[in-house]
Amino acid sequence: MVENIIKTIMRKFPNGVAIATTSWKDTLFGMTVNTFNSLSLNPPLIYFVADKTVSNDIPFRESDYFAINLVDNVQILDLFAREKNIEERFRKVKFRRGIGNIPILEESYAYFEAQLYDVVDEGDHAIIVGKVLSGTLIREPKPVVYYDRGYHFII
Repeated sequence: MVENIIKTIMRKFPNGVAIATTSWKDTLFGMTVNTFNSLSLNPPLIYFVADKTVSNDIPFRESDYFAINLVDNVQILDLFAREKNIEERFRKVKFRRGIGNIPILEESYAYFEAQLYDVVDEGDHAIIVGKVLSGTLIREPKPVVYYDRGYHFII
């Protein structure tokens, strides 16, 4: 089956990881994403991909703003990937509020604050595009990638 071939090959392709967060209907929402990148410098656009089959796209579609938190703490990346209770994710981390009340994780080594710019539906995923309003590199990271179903430091 083609789906299995894609999964097998993509497991062998290292990806950067980030945590996308937003404030949606007075609730905090966040998830680990491994498809994130810059899209354009003019206008300044970034994007990530959300799984529609589990409704991960809805909070971002229905919010005006979101943050991309770049984190090199594997426990936090795992928390936002595996913890089923969304509220519990935010109880276990420190964060502050950014533009539009979006959560910015204190553990981030860098982050972007973005305004929703576009949503492109493709198959079972949605490409969430944001216009960067601000961003900060807080410290030098210990780079981490997602590879073969696990997190790995590359330095």
